[in-house]
Amino acid sequence: MAKKPNGPRGYPFIGSLPKLASSKRVEWLQSITNTYGDVVEFKLLKKNFYLINHPDLMKDILTRDIDNYTKKTISFKFIKEVLGESTFTAMGDDWRRKRLTVQPSFRNASISNLATIMTDCIEEFLTEWESQCDSGKTVELSAAMMHLTLKVVVKALFSSTLSDTDFKDITKVFKPLLEAVNARISFPVKMLYRLPLNKNKKYQGYIDTLDDIIYRIIADRRVADNKPTDLLQMLIDATDEETGLPLTDIELRNELMTMFIAGHETTANAMSWLWTILSSKSDIRQKIEQEVDEVLGDRVPDASDFANLPYCLKVFKETMRLYPPVPILPRQVERDTTLGNYKIKGGSGVLFSPHLLHRHPDFWDAPEVFDPNRFDKEEERKRHTYAYLPFGGGARVCIGNNFALMEAVFIIAMTTQRFRVNLDSDTSFEPLVGLTTKPKFALHALLQRRRARNT
Repeated sequence: MAKKPNGPRGYPFIGSLPKLASSKRVEWLQSITNTYGDVVEFKLLKKNFYLINHPDLMKDILTRDIDNYTKKTISFKFIKEVLGESTFTAMGDDWRRKRLTVQPSFRNASISNLATIMTDCIEEFLTEWESQCDSGKTVELSAAMMHLTLKVVVKALFSSTLSDTDFKDITKVFKPLLEAVNARISFPVKMLYRLPLNKNKKYQGYIDTLDDIIYRIIADRRVADNKPTDLLQMLIDATDEETGLPLTDIELRNELMTMFIAGHETTANAMSWLWTILSSKSDIRQKIEQEVDEVLGDRVPDASDFANLPYCLKVFKETMRLYPPVPILPRQVERDTTLGNYKIKGGSGVLFSPHLLHRHPDFWDAPEVFDPNRFDKEEERKRHTYAYLPFGGGARVCIGNNFALMEAVFIIAMTTQRFRVNLDSDTSFEPLVGLTTKPKFALHALLQRRRARNT
């Protein structure tokens, strides 16, 4: 018989809002699941919420009962202000139609066509690092990885049709836009963001700047004689399976904006964590170096090399286990239901946390230890599919996961060809949990040359 979940009582009127709004929200979520189990009930103001922390239950939410656990949450409303109705934010039949139309552009074969764009961007970036290495200057990893991943995603979207001026304009608005979105999600009080304050006007201005660039490039591409092989062209060529209709300009804009956000900061943060971890793990770094030297030597990788760099991939996957790109995800329960052995009320909110799931002691041995061997093929086959959700799961798994994995492996491999990245001894690192898991403090590192690139 289904039972009511237990949970903390919280404070009068506001419930557990101060706990979830604090910078230690993940630690609080961990503490309540330690105390009350894998399904915990609590209040935020007058609204009922449930924390779900078991792979079996996550499978139900993300597959069997997907239409009952929707994205009709305050957080997604703020995200939708930026992204519009896209494969990430849309729901129901509208989402299914968009997903079926867009998905072929992100299959392995399509992503392989973008490998040269990725490696060209990484080559250009590492050449800049060469001069910083020679001068003995430190690099700030967070900013560097944000710059690199933004360049990769922008070039993959628009290839050579993006001017240097446009890229500078995108770079200028992107950081403050992401910070503003994070602020809204961390403290989702809609009234505050409707006030005629300068920072609220700037927020809309950031979106307008990106819109102006995106719509202009779409218009130019539609009438261009030469059609480059990039994601924009793949999306323009995509058609609805039932109607045969292509995406409208608004639909293209929404998908492109989604790729900007989802394909940029998340990968950058994971790469920052990876270099930080490797700085103190010489044995793991040596294994990466050995694999890269044997597979690539001095040459630039191509798409076929991705499959030949399995240890680089395992290291990246383990980094995302400890520092998942999106640490907490919300859903809205549409109607009364039973989840496992628990009663779940319709109209309630649901939270699940990859950060917690990736450390669940029933599914991970020594969960705080960094061990890439967890992602040996045999280990992955044995593990519960929904114990590891860096890209979500089920039908709504992140559409750009193949792109992110190839990009990350190439960044690891090509950087390793030239450098060892050593974190400055005075640098402290601590996660800052918002929409994403990013470093709270600047990560200063010294570059130690392994060898120069042959030209």
